[in-house]
Amino acid sequence: MEGWANRLMDLQHVIRTFRRRWRPIAVLAVLGAAFGAVSVAVAEDAAPDVVPGVRYDACHTLLVDDAIPAGTKTVDVRNLNRLAARVTSGAIPTAVAASTGYPETATVSQVRVYVRNDIGSLTICSVGETPAEAQDLANAFAAQLVLELEADAQEFYDRSVEAADARIADAQACVDEASRGQLITPSDGVTAFDAAGQQISLCEIQRAQANAAKTDLVTGGVAIVPFETLEFAEANEISERAFNELARQGAAGSNVHNGTAVDTTTPAEPPTGGGVGSGLADNPFIRILVGLLLGAAAGIGYVQFTERLDSRLRRKEDVEAVLDLPVLAEVPPLARTERKKTNVVAINEPRSRSAESFRALRSALDYAHAVETEAGRVQDGAMVVLVTSGGPSEGKTTTLANLAAVMAEGDRRVLAVNCDFRRPRLHRYLGGPTAPQRLNVTDVVGVQMVTQVTPNDAAATPSDVVGAQRRLVERARDRFDVILLDTAPILTTNDAAELLGVCDHVVLVVSAGNTKAEAAARATELLERRGRPPLGVALVGTRDVPNSSEYYYSDDDPYLTASSSSAKRRRRKASTTTDTIDLITPEPAVEVQAGG
Repeated sequence: MEGWANRLMDLQHVIRTFRRRWRPIAVLAVLGAAFGAVSVAVAEDAAPDVVPGVRYDACHTLLVDDAIPAGTKTVDVRNLNRLAARVTSGAIPTAVAASTGYPETATVSQVRVYVRNDIGSLTICSVGETPAEAQDLANAFAAQLVLELEADAQEFYDRSVEAADARIADAQACVDEASRGQLITPSDGVTAFDAAGQQISLCEIQRAQANAAKTDLVTGGVAIVPFETLEFAEANEISERAFNELARQGAAGSNVHNGTAVDTTTPAEPPTGGGVGSGLADNPFIRILVGLLLGAAAGIGYVQFTERLDSRLRRKEDVEAVLDLPVLAEVPPLARTERKKTNVVAINEPRSRSAESFRALRSALDYAHAVETEAGRVQDGAMVVLVTSGGPSEGKTTTLANLAAVMAEGDRRVLAVNCDFRRPRLHRYLGGPTAPQRLNVTDVVGVQMVTQVTPNDAAATPSDVVGAQRRLVERARDRFDVILLDTAPILTTNDAAELLGVCDHVVLVVSAGNTKAEAAARATELLERRGRPPLGVALVGTRDVPNSSEYYYSDDDPYLTASSSSAKRRRRKASTTTDTIDLITPEPAVEVQAGG
C-alpha cells in the first residue's frame, strides 16, 4: 500500500508540474502542428502532377542593330536591364492586356525576359495554354516595348522643337524691343543710338543661333529605336509542371533574368504514383496531428529534463530528503493581487488554508517547547523563536508576522523584534508606531513590536546592534510569553548567527520554487555548526497542498464572518493605541512592563 501511495504522490507531482509549466508544452505543440502544415504545402509543391498536361512556350528576341549609319539619331538602349523591367511592369503589360484581351495579371505572370548585355539582346518569352496564346503574348510584349520607346523618342523630339521655337521667339522679342529703344541704356562715351545698335546685333545673333539649332533638330528628325527582331516567337511544347513553375515565378516577380533563355521544351515524365493525399501519411490532417503530438512530446521531454536540472525545492518530500528536517507547515501561495501587499492572512482571512498552516507551525513550536522545557534544555520564561532563511525574499518576514498573529490568539503576550536592521520590513506587516528603543503597540491585538534597539540602527555598528538585541531578549523573557526574532538571511550576514545563543528554537523558511537546494543545505549546515539546528522548515508558497476551497469551513459560515469582523474591529481598536513603553537603555536595571 505504501508503494502505491508513493506512486500516486509522484503522479500528482507530475500533473502539478505540467499544470505549472504548460506553456513550453503548448508552444512546442503549436510549432509541431505548424511544421506539419508546412510539410503539407512543401509536399504539394514537390509532388508530381497526377495527369500532366501539355502547355506552350514561345520567345521573341530583339537585337541591338549595330549597322545603323553614323550620325543617325537613335534611342539610348544601352541599359537593357532597365528596359527588361519596363517589359514586366508599368504601361507595357496594361497595353498588351488591352490589345490581346488577356487579363493583365495573367500576362505579367506568364512573361519573362532574358538579358544578354554581351551581345546586346533582349529575349521576351511567354507561356500559354495554347500555341497562339504563347506566341501572341511574346510578340505583343516585344512590339509594345518598341512602340513605347518610339513614343518616348517622339515626345522628346516634340519637346525639343517646342523649346527651340521658344528660344527663337525670345530672340525675336529681343530684336523688337531693342528696335523700339526699350532696352537701350546709354553709358559713358556711348550714345543711345550706338547702344541700340549693339543690342540689336546681339539679339539677331541669338535668333540666328536658335534658328540654326531648330534646323538641325528638324533635319535630324525623330530618333529611331535601334532594335531589330532577330527571331519571332514560335511556340514549343512544355509540361504543365514547367508551365506552373514559370507562372509561379512570374507572379512572384522573378521574371527578369541575365543570360540565355532556359530550354523548357522537354516535357515532364508521366508520374508513377499519386500526389499529396493519396495515402494516409500524406493526409494533411494526419500530418498536422502528428506534428502536434510530436511537439507536445518534445515539450513534455523539455519540461522533464529542465525539472531534473532545476535544483529549486518545491515539495515537502524534496525538502525533507535534502535537509533531513521535518516540514512544520506548508503555506499555500498568496493570490496574485496579494503578493505585492504586506498582508497578514492570519488576521484578514482567519479561516483560510494559509492561516491554518501558520497555526500548524504554532502547534509544532508549542509542542517542541513543552518537550524542551520538561527536559530542562531551554531557559525559563518566554519561548524565543528565531525565524530566518537562506537568502532574501523567501518569506521569512511574512511568516513571522503571521506567526505572531496566531501566537496571540490565545491571549498570549507576544513580542516581535525586528533584528534585520539592514532591511527592516516587519513594521509594514504589523503596523503601529515605530519609535526606536521602545515597545510599540501594533495593529494586531496582543502583539507588541520593537523596530530599533538603538536610536538609529542603520548608523550603529553591527556589533552594537546585535548586543542590544541580545540584551533586549534577556530582559523581555520574564515579561512576555513568546518572543519572535525577525533576522537577516543566514547566508548573507552574520547577524542571525550572533543571536542563536539567546533563542530557544530556529525555524528555517524555504520558498517553494525559489529556494535552491544548495542554499537551504548550506543554511542548515551553518546552523548545525553553531549548535542550534533548525527545529524544522516552514515551506511557503507551495502548491502541493489542498486548496482553500476544500477546507472544512464554507464561505457562508456565520462563525467565519463573525470572526473576521471581530478581528477587523480589534485591529482598528489596537491601531488607535499610541502608548509606547520605554524598554531599551544603555544602563541596566530598567523595569520592563508588559504591554497590552
